[in-house]
Amino acid sequence: MHNDRIANALPLDDELVEGANPFLATAADSPFAVAAKPATAADDAPEGSYEYQVLKTAPAVPADEIETNSDAVAVEIRWGRNVLHVSHLEANGSFYLGETEDAATCDYFIPGNKLGASRAPLVREGRVVLLPGAVGKVTRVGGGVQTVADAAAAATPCTELAGACELPLENGTEVVLELGDMTFVVRGEKRAKKAAAAFTAAALGGTALAYVVGSFVGHAGLLAAMAAFTPPLGATQDDGITDDQRYFISQHLDDSAQAEKDTPEDERLASDDEPGSDGGTGTRAKNEEGVMGDQTSKEVGKRWAVQGDPENTDPHVARQRALADAKDFGIIGLINAGTGAIDSPTAPFGRDEAWGVDPISANGNMWGDQIGNAHGAGGLGLTGIGEGGGGFGEGIGLGSIGTIGHGAGVGDGQGFGPVGGNSWGRIGPAHETRSPRIRMTNTEVSGRIPPEVIQRIVRNNYGRFRACYESALRGNPNLQGRVAVSFLIGRDGTVKTASGGGDIPDSGVISCVTQAFYGLSFPAPEGGTVRVTYPIVLTPTS
Repeated sequence: MHNDRIANALPLDDELVEGANPFLATAADSPFAVAAKPATAADDAPEGSYEYQVLKTAPAVPADEIETNSDAVAVEIRWGRNVLHVSHLEANGSFYLGETEDAATCDYFIPGNKLGASRAPLVREGRVVLLPGAVGKVTRVGGGVQTVADAAAAATPCTELAGACELPLENGTEVVLELGDMTFVVRGEKRAKKAAAAFTAAALGGTALAYVVGSFVGHAGLLAAMAAFTPPLGATQDDGITDDQRYFISQHLDDSAQAEKDTPEDERLASDDEPGSDGGTGTRAKNEEGVMGDQTSKEVGKRWAVQGDPENTDPHVARQRALADAKDFGIIGLINAGTGAIDSPTAPFGRDEAWGVDPISANGNMWGDQIGNAHGAGGLGLTGIGEGGGGFGEGIGLGSIGTIGHGAGVGDGQGFGPVGGNSWGRIGPAHETRSPRIRMTNTEVSGRIPPEVIQRIVRNNYGRFRACYESALRGNPNLQGRVAVSFLIGRDGTVKTASGGGDIPDSGVISCVTQAFYGLSFPAPEGGTVRVTYPIVLTPTS
């Protein structure tokens, strides 16, 4: 029974076996077919024996998505395997080869010895030209293939090039012409659609557009939040500091920036109602302080003196004691007897000989009941073992102005008392020296630097202005007045311009103080320059 069925069975259709079985590996459209493994070149294959190809891994894109209904002509020029040129023409366009210099008459350069002419058409008004001497093939719509020679036999002669023929080019027809090592491919096809411009609604349609819009909204919101919650960089009324707090901060800055504080008034003498100037003109000598006096003397309580004319307006000491000793030795001493003062204090800033205002010379202490030698360390001050007076001047005394003397006043006596002449003063508790007073009045600031900062920096540099004032006080001890300096702070914090004025009767002080402002440095202002008017009141020691 079973054998009868096999004998009566009909054979399978060959077409069904080869094409309709989806499980056969050779079925091209079967989703179950096994893709052929691409051939690979050996690792040691010589260069040029293989070529790279793009493998198709997805179905072809539908033609209606990338093409239009308009006909076009594609021209491709190759040299061996290398593609040299690709052009797309209108359906009735033309394409010429040749070596003429006029680019308008030749679309691509081909030497005349290869082309057989200086200029030849490859496509003429939408018809492909079969060049003389070329070989190749013509593939027509439907799969028909002809050699160039067979196609030329039925083609129309070309009127522009002798020996050439013209062949109509239909959509889907491909002509391959080989001329030596040059290959020309001409295809009839549909014109491709233009790609939509990037970042447009057409290009970003659907999900892509939603992602772009969402990203833009998210970033814009983040930037807006940063701008809303970032605190202001400048000081405003909304910076969280109350007016009271700002006032206390200002007061604290003023106190901490004060270069020197007002000292309490010295104790007055019992006769403080008597007229006169402070006694004891003199400035502290520079270098380390030491006790004035002779290191070999056993006397105490006597003061130093330099012999000279009581009316002498320029008292001074000698530079070296050796000069005085040399003048007092032997015949030289007899010749120079009576010239200069000897046996008196010396100083590095002195002159060749000493000449003062006292009746005799003596190397004693700063103060004493009478003139005479007294024990000391050879210095120019009250205490210590140094060679100077612990100050910065070139003189003898305790003050900050004057040249040589016995105190810190502006008279000719000893000490600090208000009585003129050879009077005594009473020393304060800490032996503090008194210096001219410099104080500020209302400061005007136009710009973005706080006035407290400007005042602090100027106060820290009061020493510059005091030097100008003290220099003038040597000639006029009663000099006082006001100096107002208007200066401009540049974008880098330096003083660009400065001009001064005031009611102090000394133009030299005004000029010196004004020039001193050029050396100041301030924080770089925000948003431009700053104009400042800074008034300073100068008064001598009260």
